Amino acid sequence: MTRCLVVADDLTGSCDAGHEFAAREYDTRVVLSTQTDAEPRGDVTVYNTDSRYADPAIAAERVRSALGHADGSVVFKKIDSTLRGNVRVEVDAATHAVDPALVVVAPAFPGNGRVTANGLHLVDGQPVTESPPGQDDERPPTHDSLPEVFASSDYPVEHLGVGTVARGTAAVREALASLSSTAGPVVVTCDAVTDSHLATIATAADELDERCLYVGSGGLARYVGVPGTPSGAGIDVDSTRPVVGVSGSVAPETLEQIEAVSDDRRRRLNLETAVSDPSTAGADLAARGTAAVDEHGGVLLHSADAPSDVERAMAAGERAGVDGSTVRRRVTDALAHGAATVVGDGRASNLFVTGGETARALLEALDATALRMAGDGVAPGIPLATVEGGVADGTAVVTKAGGFGDRQAIIKSLARLGLRDE
Repeated sequence: MTRCLVVADDLTGSCDAGHEFAAREYDTRVVLSTQTDAEPRGDVTVYNTDSRYADPAIAAERVRSALGHADGSVVFKKIDSTLRGNVRVEVDAATHAVDPALVVVAPAFPGNGRVTANGLHLVDGQPVTESPPGQDDERPPTHDSLPEVFASSDYPVEHLGVGTVARGTAAVREALASLSSTAGPVVVTCDAVTDSHLATIATAADELDERCLYVGSGGLARYVGVPGTPSGAGIDVDSTRPVVGVSGSVAPETLEQIEAVSDDRRRRLNLETAVSDPSTAGADLAARGTAAVDEHGGVLLHSADAPSDVERAMAAGERAGVDGSTVRRRVTDALAHGAATVVGDGRASNLFVTGGETARALLEALDATALRMAGDGVAPGIPLATVEGGVADGTAVVTKAGGFGDRQAIIKSLARLGLRDE
């Protein structure tokens, strides 16, 4: 029986959170879509609602649907560490479904430069709305102040400052207990600037008699308690397989990581063709990608390697008479279907994918149903898993959110899967 349910709004975030449970030897699976009949399996089940950019009402319904299996399980609502997406709406929906005494919110992920201090959420020292994720085209963070993000919540909102958190578990437990109300759930936003702060928050909440709904990023997931003995995790990577990397992210961190990969191991999607004719662009990318795999044993397929590529794609959309959302969807579809052809051509390849929408589209094209997390990873926020179902069943996959990792992150990920950048 699954003892912990996790609900995340995109695929890389699902894997990011799931990894933190698998790293503690909990058998953890990420269900790729809530639109399947998959039942919870293993110690921890993570549902990807694919709702970060969905209409708020649709996002809320997906969260409520995913939590239909919650019962007595520990529930963790994974949100983006940069507060993108339908954050407040989805947390309210989870709260309504679970009906906890307290909703403990701590989105900090100090290992990746995301911290909350005096209620202000920062990314690499910048207020989140002024950081690169703050420029998200569709669902950017709404406020720098974490309490303000939840100000329009259906539930009362309180804040737990760093002064209390730094005093340790007993102080936090006492503060949380004092905020609990018989009138219904209370949302408690929490400061955290170090991993030890997150550990303190999770431990204190676990020690309460009342039920808590945990809300945070992979940083908090690392410390959330799961009842019972772990069933075990871990996989072996078959490094003799070909390796196919796929990048649909235009985050500055990812563009820098792509630039570090040798030119002969990279193939870029024809953006103008992708916007006007995704099928032709995907087929062209597949042909060039397969040739690179035959020559080098692997390839990195990507939609962009410079910020100007985004401008080119949007200009192509204007010429084709389509809006920005359609441009992004067509580019993602062309990239995913081209990559799926390469992966399934002959012996299935190990996979590296960056960008949540790209990862979802690729695994859907491969008919995968779930990912089993290995409990191992390349770096914080870059976990390893195996594919379950479809033509890539049993292959290894590394996933990475666009804004994570140092300059060598993609090279290291490809190497972990068996492809050296010589």
